[in-house]
Amino acid sequence: MVSIKFKAVLPSPTVSLNNKFAELKEKGEKAISFGVGEPDATTPEGVIDYAAQKAREGKTHYTSSLGIKELREKIAQKYSSMTGKGVVPKNVIVTIVKFAVNMAVQSVIDPGDNVLIQDPSFVSYPEIIKIAGGVPRYFPSKEDGSPDIDALNAMIDDRTKLILINSPSNPHGWVASQQDMKGIVDAAIDHKLYVASDEIYESIIYEGKHISPLSFPGMEDRTFVINGFSKSHAMTGWRIGYLIPPPEFTNYIDSYQQQTITCAPSVSQYAALKTFDDPNFPLNLRNTFMRRRDTLNSILSKSDKIEFRQPAGTFYAFPKLRNGMTGEEFSEKLLKKEKVLVTPGSGFGPSGKNKVRMSFALSDKDLEEGAKRIVEFLA
Repeated sequence: MVSIKFKAVLPSPTVSLNNKFAELKEKGEKAISFGVGEPDATTPEGVIDYAAQKAREGKTHYTSSLGIKELREKIAQKYSSMTGKGVVPKNVIVTIVKFAVNMAVQSVIDPGDNVLIQDPSFVSYPEIIKIAGGVPRYFPSKEDGSPDIDALNAMIDDRTKLILINSPSNPHGWVASQQDMKGIVDAAIDHKLYVASDEIYESIIYEGKHISPLSFPGMEDRTFVINGFSKSHAMTGWRIGYLIPPPEFTNYIDSYQQQTITCAPSVSQYAALKTFDDPNFPLNLRNTFMRRRDTLNSILSKSDKIEFRQPAGTFYAFPKLRNGMTGEEFSEKLLKKEKVLVTPGSGFGPSGKNKVRMSFALSDKDLEEGAKRIVEFLA
């Protein structure tokens, strides 16, 4: 009999919608998706070739549960430079990015503890917290996507253990300012909380710059950094990323990884290692996304039935509907009539009821055609 805890986990709305979209494509429909959460580019050829070379050399076996030393050294160097802190390779755990979120949450909370997440947030966060036996609680955002720090502080109680943040933000495209991040860090220090910082989109920023909470004084022992290569180097299928936990947690998390996935895929680790030789790929990808963001804005702005706010980062927009429909109603009817897929905003938090998430990680041709169909539908 399936456990009550297991039954309580909801399916991902983004994955479910993509499955429906795939069915349309299989039927030969000229369907266009703004739902996909991955770059449309292919992993750089040099990365693929290097991984294949390593596989032929026999690097197809288990690695250390922490990950190969060379990759952990590169990651430690990156974050030491980014944050001004002395990150060391022995405190880097190479793993799958979403699994890193799971491990960060599970290592901090006990059953019944609560975790504060921003409204809106990535759809998997609440379910990951529930899987760990915790209670997800949304703290509100301001209209520009920045966190309401006063409201955040007011929600903290004796069962609050962790603040889980994502900057740049999926789905909003918000990028934390120095003031935003300081507010979150101050709340964590004042109330003796931990911060899990999902920084997977840190290379895709158009306005502002990336700021990690790890860079602030006193946060070395309170920050879980989560990052990877899937968005920066179009490597979603390689399933490779990393976790930098507070040092006291490293051995415990390593043991957990040993008893679950054992280690990250060996060939994927070598592919990730090679990305450090190509700093231009993420920059070129970011420039492509910025051009597409501007194109999407120029087309959707022709309709007064949808409010498009320019995202400062990521390849997502989170526009508000002005036609009286909820995100669910709009998404269902748009897919049925125009064969265009967008993701209902409600899956990302209460504030998303009248919004939809749109990924602009699709070809220029499909983006323009899909945006025009949306404007026609709204008319």
